[in-house]
Amino acid sequence: MHRNYFGGGIYDFWYWDLAWLVWDKQCSKYNITRGVDTRITGGDLAAPNMFPYQVGLLLLRAPKVYQCGGTLISVSYVLTAAHCLYKSTRGKVFLGSIDFANPLTSAAVYNVSESAFIVYERYVLHGGRDDIGLVRLPSPAALSDAVQTIPLAPRFMTQSFLEGEIVTTSGWGLRSDSDSEKMMFNLLLYYVDAPVLPLSECACYYLPGLVRGPNHICASGAGGRGSCDGDSGGPLTYYYRNKSYLIGLTAFGSAGGCEIGYPSVYTRITTYLDWITARTGIQVY
Repeated sequence: MHRNYFGGGIYDFWYWDLAWLVWDKQCSKYNITRGVDTRITGGDLAAPNMFPYQVGLLLLRAPKVYQCGGTLISVSYVLTAAHCLYKSTRGKVFLGSIDFANPLTSAAVYNVSESAFIVYERYVLHGGRDDIGLVRLPSPAALSDAVQTIPLAPRFMTQSFLEGEIVTTSGWGLRSDSDSEKMMFNLLLYYVDAPVLPLSECACYYLPGLVRGPNHICASGAGGRGSCDGDSGGPLTYYYRNKSYLIGLTAFGSAGGCEIGYPSVYTRITTYLDWITARTGIQVY
């Protein structure tokens, strides 16, 4: 496999070679080929008001308009992926509907400009780390059966706490790889349940260093079920003691396709709780 080296010193070359050899040895038992892309396939149709915190986003990054998901975490803020907001200049926010970007069925539609986008300060477009951002709504959302906020994961929801637990992701992205050439996104909201994977296993599906414990949480893609193109920034939730919590945001998956069984990778919310609190005032304990 071709390797790209970063840095000019001989130390950088040796350090990368050593890291590659260690990773390759640890992961050889999985016999995996790797690739990366931002990327619900094999899911089930959501019922109205089933995910009242789910947000639809249309974002302009000239000359194209991009589709993303988001999560209503307070009446004033939507949490999404940084790569959705990166260099976007304006957009529309749709609340309270399982129809994507449909103003006739949405409980509320907001027009937002670049000044409403808050991208994590250390986010880098390529590399998969710190992929988190906020959209500040121009006026508070009116809560109803169709529009609700979701609490952020408390700090005790660590990797060891969640590993093997069933979690849920939802979105309007591609439903199959065959739809990718025509970019036939869902018009209706779908969701999928999957177990949280050990990070040591998930990391073996991707290039060394791409999946990182502090930054990411992974859900199994077994059976071709998982996130796909158009789901970026959407919620990953865990149902605990009769309440759903936001534990992740859709970040990336395999460039080889959404149905090949690779894990879906999500930005881990608990790592960024202090950042979210500082910018929104939402307190999490």
